[in-house]
Amino acid sequence: MPAKRTVFAHTAPLEKQFKEIAKHIKDNKTQRKIHRTAGNVIKKEMIGNIRDARETIRLRRGHTKRSATFGKPYKLDIPVGTLRRSVKVWLINNQQNAYWVGPRVGRRVSVNRDGWFANIVEGDDQFIKGSNRNKDVFFKSITAAAPKAFDKMRKQYHKEIAKKVNSTRTK
Repeated sequence: MPAKRTVFAHTAPLEKQFKEIAKHIKDNKTQRKIHRTAGNVIKKEMIGNIRDARETIRLRRGHTKRSATFGKPYKLDIPVGTLRRSVKVWLINNQQNAYWVGPRVGRRVSVNRDGWFANIVEGDDQFIKGSNRNKDVFFKSITAAAPKAFDKMRKQYHKEIAKKVNSTRTK
């Protein structure tokens, strides 16, 4: 059996490079850029799978004396393409680097981009002329695009780490 040999080396430059890499991966701006790009892959898949309604959907609520519109019928029209326009990629919380992909709802979107009805469409809980062509569209899109998004995210992290390693190399 060959004798074991101990090799002593100066590892301080290598340790310094690893610290720089660790700092770079913890950089919120870089992580957010990478995560948003991965979210855009899923968004593109969702938008591609959504089929617009054939016509404007008109919702009419009854007119009662107690309604907010004071006895007038409440009218709400959902223009063609609203579900497609409502799909966004947005940061969930400023303290984190995670993004959400899907229909945006509420005060932060304009009226013609508000996807408040997305759960109704996804679950096929409505009656509109004909069948619901967008049933399970978000679930199917996420299932199909998630591997591509993770692969893109992995490649971008690899690229960013390689870029940082090259910039910290000693010459």
